[in-house]
Amino acid sequence: MYRLALLLAPAILSAMMPQPDPRELVRQAAQAIKRYDSYQLESVVKIEMHGGVIHTNLEMPSSVSVRRPDHMRIESHSQAGTVNIVSDGEHTWYYLSAAKEYIKRTASASPEAAVGNAGILPKDLPDVGKSIQSVRITGEDTLTVGGEKMPCWVVETIFDNITLADPAIVIERGKQVAWIRKSDSLSLQNTFEATLQLPGVAEPVRMTQSTVTTLLRLNVSLPDSLFAFTPPANARETADWTLPGIVKPDVIGKAAPDFHGATLDGAEVAMADLKGKVVLLNFWASWCVPCQRELPQLEKLHRQFAGAGFVVVGINVGEDPSAVRKFLGRTPLSYPIVPMDDSAELVAKLSVNAFPTMVLIDRDGKIASYEVGERDEALLRADLEKLGIGKKAER
Repeated sequence: MYRLALLLAPAILSAMMPQPDPRELVRQAAQAIKRYDSYQLESVVKIEMHGGVIHTNLEMPSSVSVRRPDHMRIESHSQAGTVNIVSDGEHTWYYLSAAKEYIKRTASASPEAAVGNAGILPKDLPDVGKSIQSVRITGEDTLTVGGEKMPCWVVETIFDNITLADPAIVIERGKQVAWIRKSDSLSLQNTFEATLQLPGVAEPVRMTQSTVTTLLRLNVSLPDSLFAFTPPANARETADWTLPGIVKPDVIGKAAPDFHGATLDGAEVAMADLKGKVVLLNFWASWCVPCQRELPQLEKLHRQFAGAGFVVVGINVGEDPSAVRKFLGRTPLSYPIVPMDDSAELVAKLSVNAFPTMVLIDRDGKIASYEVGERDEALLRADLEKLGIGKKAER
């Protein structure tokens, strides 16, 4: 009897444990991997689409190695070819085997942003969080990843219809099931099912997508050599924005997104309050080497033209405020610095996927220029002159 009680104790204790709030669990899962200083994971994504003339079965093994804050290697393979994204802390390379081409940027990006910028995901995705109809925990399960058993919550999310603008796709009856590890809220496996209304396709298309983690190593030592990029012998370097899927955001001449934020000191900053001024939004991170080189010139321009109606607003993305304060203690800046999460609406609307990104806004509140990567001071001054800031305005 005693032995039976010992065998049953874990199951009894598990049943007595209160379940977490499912919506909060999904929110935590979206951020869980960011808590680790380094990691390696391997996964397999399978996509099936059937309906009308469409019959697609796609399998994409991928591997991700990250050493925060600025080193990463992402490799994804499919029938269409290989996508490689490598960052060594100062440069980021994007390589597509199908095109036999790669680009090199003097900028770094987070793994999530880098994937979005490589054309792997559709552009201008809506905030699917606003389309959630219901979330519930349907049970518990134990997955085996890399030989280790991992207890998980099984969470089902039902979505209202989701509409994509480009290309025009309506996602109907979407259901996602995620296996979320109990110990740290990491999502280890998920499936997504939906019916798609596609342009030019008369019949609805049924889509099923699954992602299964096959290897997971957290807080591991990763050598610099892992993050070195060597171009394949048959590959050639091409200009930025020229790879298929990497498209510069269509924002020039359009109204800048409205935003409200607070500086590290608590002062409010709002786009509406800056109307009538020339505004430079500089999206940056303290660990980004090109950003570090660029900050002194922005400080100089801010001081030089502050009286002429020019404002610099530094948007620090995805960093702990204490780390930013420590950096600013060594590199003081007189213009406002607004900390912002990398999932913030402004970051998404301006497709900020790499640092530094500069968005120059004219006095009417419209975007005049959008540049990714470290900029030459002379070129930036030329852009300012076109908006009446600088030498031409002083004559």
